[in-house]
Amino acid sequence: MITILILDDVQEKRESLKAVIQPLFTTGEISIDEADCLVDGREKLQMKTYDLLILDMVLPEHKNDQDQEINHRGGVELMEEIYINQSIKKPTQIIGLTEYEGEFSEQQKEFKDKLWYLLFYSRKNNDWKNQLKDKVCQLGQMKKDLEASIFNRDKYDIGIICALSEEFSQMLKAFAGSQWDTKHVNGLPFVFKTTTITTSHLKDYRIIAACANKPGICTTSVLASTLYNRFNVDKIFMTGITAGIDNGVVSLDDIIIADAIHDYASGKISESENGDLQFLKEMNQIPASRQLISLVSDFISDPEHMRTINNTIHDANLKEEKDNVSAYISKTVCGPFVVTSSSFIDKLKKDERKLQALDMEGFALYTTAHTLDKKALWIKAVSDFANIKKKDDHHKTCSYSSGVFLYEFIREML
Repeated sequence: MITILILDDVQEKRESLKAVIQPLFTTGEISIDEADCLVDGREKLQMKTYDLLILDMVLPEHKNDQDQEINHRGGVELMEEIYINQSIKKPTQIIGLTEYEGEFSEQQKEFKDKLWYLLFYSRKNNDWKNQLKDKVCQLGQMKKDLEASIFNRDKYDIGIICALSEEFSQMLKAFAGSQWDTKHVNGLPFVFKTTTITTSHLKDYRIIAACANKPGICTTSVLASTLYNRFNVDKIFMTGITAGIDNGVVSLDDIIIADAIHDYASGKISESENGDLQFLKEMNQIPASRQLISLVSDFISDPEHMRTINNTIHDANLKEEKDNVSAYISKTVCGPFVVTSSSFIDKLKKDERKLQALDMEGFALYTTAHTLDKKALWIKAVSDFANIKKKDDHHKTCSYSSGVFLYEFIREML
């Protein structure tokens, strides 16, 4: 919004000025305040920073004081005061206005010295109107350009989230050849990494990534909201490790892309007649972006893409040459606990027989994306199974391979 203060003691002139300015902008793009004396104008300038001050050169000190002498240098003196009075908020631009030809010539130099503009107001011709229009339009465009510059400075195309530091460090390594810069933002408890990658179609994407540094839905939700709202990303990807659900299909190190994520911890606690507590589940489900799932489906159907991913993993000495990872699009489940109980998993599979993985963050990511009408995609690799035999031997491999998958997906499909 453009904010303007018209400081002039003549109501008719203020109305004429507004009639020139207001048609230049649509409703809501401009706000015009008025003042009719130096005291009133000074007070308004102390309260708000205006984009433009339209300043009459001949002004009374006080309002409606018939006995006071008009100060023909009142406007010039106020303009000089703006520079030295710390309580006055300096306007972005000042346009002076005078009806006196002699004073116009005399005061023009003072305005030019301060890089402002002085208009000769006349009731006989409209030259001043065209000049005012030009200056106000220039101001409007300048502010739009500035706002666009600020927006684009903090605008990123893609966000990436990891829950744990090991996942994050391996994801950064997986973006081959990318130079990651560190970005600190005051008031935010995260350290951000930024880079730009060029796709195989020669399109550049600005990427911002961050680590939640702890598992769980709360931190993931806060971090995702920050990326969507503070950095204006349209889509967020999450990489890292997940527990597989042993169904004879998924193997260790395989990559799972969550088509939909269930929340197994939603429901209510009730008490039976004999005093036993029981949990009544309500299996909420949030789907992934249909557009991104469609692109992933196309991506993994091309054997060359998976060959590239496996070659990269092998080159990093993270997997035997003869072993390859596969990628599956499937449903996953999310909750606040590390699960090592096969019987618990069997109960979850009764609610959704196609579950293939379990983690502690995914539902928060998809819920945040759904709430804000954004896109998200959960991509993790199976580091162990949700049973008593849980180990961390595959954490590094899975963190890296899910990052490689994302890197190749962005390069080839976005």
